[in-house]
Amino acid sequence: MRRHKEDGLLHTACGTPNYVAPEVLKDKGYDGTSSDIWSCGVILFVLMAGYLPFDEPSLIGLYKKIWEASFSYPSWFSSGARNLIKRILDPNPYSYNYS
Repeated sequence: MRRHKEDGLLHTACGTPNYVAPEVLKDKGYDGTSSDIWSCGVILFVLMAGYLPFDEPSLIGLYKKIWEASFSYPSWFSSGARNLIKRILDPNPYSYNYS
């Protein structure tokens, strides 16, 4: 269940940790559309690579990687695939430009 507050943002963190957007980790409210697009970027990466871009045994380590968007591309990713995923998995939600 998504809960909007007076600021128009969502304030309920939910979902699988490996797919969570960095702005959700701030716990200060987030735009649901942007965070859903981030999660779709993780899914796209998994479909193309066969593994998660952000994976770490400790939750704190995992969140640090997500916060920094610290991941590597497989060598078989085309430059177009790399550019697309780089745009989607941008850790700054204010720089998102999906047009």
